[in-house]
Amino acid sequence: MACRSGDFQKAENLYRQAAAAEVAAFAALTSDKRRTRGVTAVSAVALWYKGHDYPAAERSAYLYLAEQDLPDFAKAQIQNLLQVIWTTSTAEKAGVRFVRGDVLVSVRGGEVILGGAPLDLILRKVEGVQAALFRTVEMLLERPFRKRGGPSSEIQSMFRPWLFQAPAGSYQFAVRMQEPAQGELWEAARPKVGQVTSTFFKVLRASATDPDTELPTIVPDPDYRGAFLTLSRNLAPTGKSFELLEVRDASAPTEPVITLGLQTRGELNSAIRKLRPPRELLDGEPITIRGTLRAVHLDDDWLEVTTAEDPPGHVHVEEAGDALDDVVGPMVNRKVLVTVVPRGTKRLYRDIELDE
Repeated sequence: MACRSGDFQKAENLYRQAAAAEVAAFAALTSDKRRTRGVTAVSAVALWYKGHDYPAAERSAYLYLAEQDLPDFAKAQIQNLLQVIWTTSTAEKAGVRFVRGDVLVSVRGGEVILGGAPLDLILRKVEGVQAALFRTVEMLLERPFRKRGGPSSEIQSMFRPWLFQAPAGSYQFAVRMQEPAQGELWEAARPKVGQVTSTFFKVLRASATDPDTELPTIVPDPDYRGAFLTLSRNLAPTGKSFELLEVRDASAPTEPVITLGLQTRGELNSAIRKLRPPRELLDGEPITIRGTLRAVHLDDDWLEVTTAEDPPGHVHVEEAGDALDDVVGPMVNRKVLVTVVPRGTKRLYRDIELDE
């Protein structure tokens, strides 16, 4: 509640009190309560971190990791927290502070191996997370919905996403949003600024698990809702390059993990179709074009695809104005699936997604 009201100093004090209580609780637990001891140890380290007492968080982490009977899940989560603590404290010494919450993304299966993954695959996922974070900032600040171009230069300069290495585990990376450096310009919006990462997690979780009921309560605006659904779909696997993407808050290890699996893409496609009005009855049934996206001119309402046929053909897709720059832009010169509705010799745009 203190965080939501923008009173971060009070919130940090309360977090430190809670951390001290968890330390006392851990000391009172008997050795046969292994799982409870593990959960309590993780909670204590996380609370010290949220309370902005990094030395206490680090000391507690070392003490608990030295416990022989601490469960493996607790040790792994504390090691992840240590990575967060080190990078955050180092950044703050350099004068950089981040919005609360650490977006830890794990990619598994397919071509992904332990600690390694195809560079183009990871770049696409990093771009997708960044786009969703910027959309979250714009929604919280009640900016008009953006259909063209990237975020304003003001928002890009004030809220810079940072990429961090993460502990090995299949392939993982961490993203954090830097706080606005010129605080006086954002003082009125300070409570909303502090909610960027937590809102991102809520939106992504609702998109993945309940896009029809829960997501509209979090994102009432249908334009923003459609953008989040499409960006979430771009993060989900098709099963060709990888099979599972997990997102969690590394600073809150007890929070549930958001899982995007093979079935998630189909569920998101269904939710996206419900948001789009049907074409006129005179139009034909939708068809899918597989190929490479070669050209885009959304201001003029078209895009062009080189088909995967032999020999390849060129399909000019019209009425593409509904496509969003931050969705279509990263797809140029990549393999895509474009859903169109035939109308005579024309092909009218309905949807586009990566064929990865």
